Amino acid sequence: MIQTIRTGAALAAVLIPWSASADLRSQGLAPPTLLEGLAPDPAELDLRTTPVVRAVGRAADSVVSIYVLDSARSDPRRAVEGQGSGVVIDTSGLVITNWHVVAPAVSAPSRLRLQARLRDERHFDATILSYSPENDLALLQLELGGQTVQAAQAGRSDSLMIGETVIAIGNPQGHANTVTVGVLSAEDRQITVRAPDGQVRAYDGLLQTDAAINRGNSGGALLDITGKLIGINNAMASDAENIGFAIPVDTVKQVFESVLLSSDNLTNVWIGLTVEDGDEGALVAELVPFGPAARAGIRPGDRVRQVLGQEVRTKLDFTRAVSGGRAGRPMPLVIERGGQRVRLEAMAMSGVERDLALRTGLLVEVVQPDDDSELLQRATRAFYAGMGRSRVPLLPLAIRVRGVVPDSPSAELGCEVGDLLLGTSVRDFFGNRPLAFRSIEDLADRARDASGRKLRIIVLRGDQSLEGELDVKRL
Repeated sequence: MIQTIRTGAALAAVLIPWSASADLRSQGLAPPTLLEGLAPDPAELDLRTTPVVRAVGRAADSVVSIYVLDSARSDPRRAVEGQGSGVVIDTSGLVITNWHVVAPAVSAPSRLRLQARLRDERHFDATILSYSPENDLALLQLELGGQTVQAAQAGRSDSLMIGETVIAIGNPQGHANTVTVGVLSAEDRQITVRAPDGQVRAYDGLLQTDAAINRGNSGGALLDITGKLIGINNAMASDAENIGFAIPVDTVKQVFESVLLSSDNLTNVWIGLTVEDGDEGALVAELVPFGPAARAGIRPGDRVRQVLGQEVRTKLDFTRAVSGGRAGRPMPLVIERGGQRVRLEAMAMSGVERDLALRTGLLVEVVQPDDDSELLQRATRAFYAGMGRSRVPLLPLAIRVRGVVPDSPSAELGCEVGDLLLGTSVRDFFGNRPLAFRSIEDLADRARDASGRKLRIIVLRGDQSLEGELDVKRL
């Protein structure tokens, strides 16, 4: 039965039971549609397109979701070990994010990798070019394979106004491209956090906002109402609601120029050379005396024209080109000196080797069993001497000193070229226990943990076993 509901004389609605609706369909008649959606006309869309909607439309394609993935796991859901956000700052795929977002991949590069996903569902592997724990910022390069991405447009910190509308875009708890809105609550705030490396770090000069910032928002964009980037979200107050913090865009620019773009801070390769933008190209500004570039014959004042066959015109060109190198491999360079082009070759070092050299003055190389099995057997006997064991496992490797930086902690201790660094001594419940070095990274980690203190090392020199305490510099 068709029922009618009237208000006065006007027909308000016609409600049709499902059975009756089916009967009408069988007769080829279209019944009235419940809650039929009407396409909005342009005027209606214009009314709904608020300044926030326009700002998000301008910037959302420049925000990426970052996932830290376990390379050994094939299931995408189970492979995710961490997540955050980032902001594209260059169409070639440079991305700014927080250091704490990518710190797990920094500490375990052989196991963990990074993937960045855009709003349009494209996803790219990402490489960590450089990072600064002190500023909680990192620079990534997306492996675009010839594609391009949209870069965010930067605003200015000095034009910000307390109370103005701000917009946060990020990847909270895996919900990609989440938009939240609030106001700029305050400027020049300071927070203290326990960082992923275990250190307690203080970050100051931050923006405070009540736009919701949750886990996974870190590294994402804080925008003004015009869609310009005014900050990189980096923290939330865990014991309060609607208190979030962001690094101001002017601070991001300064750290990008002075720290992240410096080839000295590249994670995968180091040649000990700093360049600055000059009127006629990338000018060599500084050289580390014991670094690969200095040993190759490069001098301050030289102009770098090519690295690994790539043309170099700016500091950014230089950093990108150097990042394509590999530790332990020669890096061809073309420099200009006195109007003449000179071809040189620097043997690149890893970032880990750089840190170890700067902290201790040790330049090292690995000796594997296949390289010299007899040497590894002698090293094993020396390392386990006095432990009363009849059978001991062969050390997986030894770390040989190939150079000692003058006036460094290792020089003061008396380390010599050819010494084998076998391990360290750690104190536990049973007293001092020897612990073998498993890699150069392991030695560098021990040195970093002992920063500002002493690191006990066990050394084999010829057939003589030695021990000593190495002063470790802070970086």
